[in-house]
Amino acid sequence: MISTRRGLNKDVRPEEQAGDAVRVTLSDILEDIGVDNARLLMAPGPENEHVRETVIVDPEDGAAVEPGSLVFLVGARGRAALPKVRTLLAGQPVAIAIKGSELELAAVREVMNGTGTGLIAVAGGVRWDQLEGIAVDRLRESLPSGDTSTLMQRDLFGIAQTTATLTHGHVVIEDTANRVLAYSPASNDVDELRRLSILARRGPERYQKLLKESGVYKHLQAGEVPIHIPANPEEGLRERVAIAIFAGRRILGYIWLQEGTQGLAANTDRIMVGSARHAAIELVRHRNEQSQSMRRDRVSSLLSGTAQIHSQAQSAGLDPSRPAALVLVSSGSVHQSAPGLQLQRGELANLVSIHAAAYRPGAVVGSLGLETAIILPDLDPVKSPAAISRLVNVIVRDAGAHLDLQVQAAIGPVVDRLDKLHTSLEHVRNVLTVLSTDPQRRVASFSDVETTVLVTELLDLVGSRQELRHKGITELCERHPEFATTLLAYLESFGDVNRCAEDLVIHRNTVHYRLRRSCEVAGIDLQDPGQRLLAHLQIRLWTRSGKN
Repeated sequence: MISTRRGLNKDVRPEEQAGDAVRVTLSDILEDIGVDNARLLMAPGPENEHVRETVIVDPEDGAAVEPGSLVFLVGARGRAALPKVRTLLAGQPVAIAIKGSELELAAVREVMNGTGTGLIAVAGGVRWDQLEGIAVDRLRESLPSGDTSTLMQRDLFGIAQTTATLTHGHVVIEDTANRVLAYSPASNDVDELRRLSILARRGPERYQKLLKESGVYKHLQAGEVPIHIPANPEEGLRERVAIAIFAGRRILGYIWLQEGTQGLAANTDRIMVGSARHAAIELVRHRNEQSQSMRRDRVSSLLSGTAQIHSQAQSAGLDPSRPAALVLVSSGSVHQSAPGLQLQRGELANLVSIHAAAYRPGAVVGSLGLETAIILPDLDPVKSPAAISRLVNVIVRDAGAHLDLQVQAAIGPVVDRLDKLHTSLEHVRNVLTVLSTDPQRRVASFSDVETTVLVTELLDLVGSRQELRHKGITELCERHPEFATTLLAYLESFGDVNRCAEDLVIHRNTVHYRLRRSCEVAGIDLQDPGQRLLAHLQIRLWTRSGKN
């Protein structure tokens, strides 16, 4: 039996809802759902069109519904829904949604005629949770701005601050009603419009009218393109750049960037695109009651190697059959208190998210252990590697310049399918391991250090299997470490005794002596390629363990 309710506070009558709440009609919700997913067969009465909550019920559910409810009737299709429909009508819901065609629902329509309750025909392939999520999103939008969660505000303020830092300007993020959601810290060079917007938490009507008359909003609503607005000294306005925040074809708000005394950065347009895409993710996540942990969960799910990959890819609008790549960004061992470390990681995640979204709208960014992971979907195996390298180098540069973070980034190979991306995770982590041995090197791709990574992985494999140890070589390492060190240097100098002697700063005769003694103690023959390989691997593994 199913009975779930979601929406505005049921314990408060609609007329008592907090001040600025906008009443949502059934038409508003159906517009979001789309005609391909659901069609209105019968409209509700004129006094019964405002939706307060959503309710999911099944035919065996005995709970009553209330006025203002949008009911999703699951588990009964077409005419089979009639018994439950008769029961539900007693509660006078706004509408009842049932799966079936117009013909299949003809009998239901006849029963509901004249009741004042609407009837919605839902397409067979549509998931109920998807429909309910869309309806709840629209209901949540109707809440007054004061109900915006602390989490969303923190995320949006972080985006505003990062965008301001990267562009050398001042940022305000607004919703579609021009209510201020977040802004970057103000300084003395802000103009009157920005100052009044922050103080009133809403753009002043006089300026909004000026912008509308100049056609700015019309241009913003046309697409995901930054609009440059020249300075207007008469109105006390500095130069501005604005962009709309889109989720699909729907506008969620706007980002306004005011020029500061330093002048705007050369790549401002690209940063604004990335900021708008990142802000859209945060706004949508908030509406779906997702938290920062969901960002981690999405990355983990897409790299899980399980069936979760497909459901997560679908929810993110990604094609799991298209090529993808993984990037890991590490800020190293920062000597900070826990709050300071978390703050730096949050700032880094914002910076990475903006750049990644500017490169790929569907990029997924989140934490993976102590690293920041970037999943880049829908790639071109030939052209993308160079573009990804440029992207990552910009991220590393800006992290140093704007966050004072000396990060390192490992770029994984482009795999042929997103659902196989998990197979590259260990490779990318090992690229980071290689980078950690060279602090001056900031970025490396798997192809750059492939040999080193594969040897590392081979040593890991050998190291995990005690039975792969040669007893004689083990004895050599434990009892005669100087002999083992000399043998390793000899093998890595490709059998060049003179070079080996120079590297170890010993006489070449000493090298000959130690090599002969090594073979005697270990019981190996250096003329045998297999024994040479085994000795090389095992002594490398011994030196890596730090026991020498």
